[in-house]
Amino acid sequence: MALLLVLVTVMALVLIIGSLWQASQPGWEESDLERIRYKAGLLAESGFALALHPEIEPGDVALQQGFGPEQEIRVLITSEGGRIPVNRLVEERWRDAIVELLVLWGLDAANASIAADSLADWIDTDNDTLSNGAENAFYSSLERPEFPNNLPFTSLEQMLFVQGMDEVARFQPMWRDYFTIHSDELLDLNTAEWEVIYAITGTTEDAAMNFAAVRNGNDGIRGTVDDYRFEDLGEVQALLGLSDDELSEFSDLIALDSTVMRIESQGRYGDHSETRVMLARQTNNGWSPLARFRN
Repeated sequence: MALLLVLVTVMALVLIIGSLWQASQPGWEESDLERIRYKAGLLAESGFALALHPEIEPGDVALQQGFGPEQEIRVLITSEGGRIPVNRLVEERWRDAIVELLVLWGLDAANASIAADSLADWIDTDNDTLSNGAENAFYSSLERPEFPNNLPFTSLEQMLFVQGMDEVARFQPMWRDYFTIHSDELLDLNTAEWEVIYAITGTTEDAAMNFAAVRNGNDGIRGTVDDYRFEDLGEVQALLGLSDDELSEFSDLIALDSTVMRIESQGRYGDHSETRVMLARQTNNGWSPLARFRN
């Protein structure tokens, strides 16, 4: 009887220990994953220190470093000016460009105009509705009487509340990559996507793609050491095939540089990677951070 009790007790202990081990496995695995994410995040954060060094230029080999087979840093330096300054959409020329871009993405002209005008109505200071826009009466009918804000956007996520943006998101899930609230409010042609260049300049799709290909260099990748930087608008005009009159229509909307730098830093630890983004404005004393977020 005593031996039987001992055996039963041992079996019970084995079952309890086994259950505890199984219950703890997810916690240990989750803890390991958190440690890996943390280390990858630290690597990504360290990339900012490299990018902000005064001697570093976009495409510098120092921006891609490996630390054995398990750890790696990859940093891309571009300009935030390559994105559309959404808070300038109160200007008709910018709205026309947005319509062209949205149609290129696949929206029909009517829905493209609804989104562009509604974005403008959201940020303008009056309650006058643009021809295809939306003011308080529209949003009140949707039980959102607090909209629109009639203030500049402070976050790209706010754009999702605007009439027509659901259609934009359906056709172009990566729409956030084309807009900004942090820039000089001029489009930097040296970093803009070809679609945006096409939309703002009125050139042909082929000319816009060719312009981007020349700018991106032989490797075809923006932000690397072989990129070609345009310094003269006359050169831009010739490559895009624009007349003097066509160039003058948007010359005050574009630039060939920007004071706002965009740093995308990716840290990899093992099979896991983390990406951090920093926006920084150039000042007399160097670079001043504007925003930081995960991508």
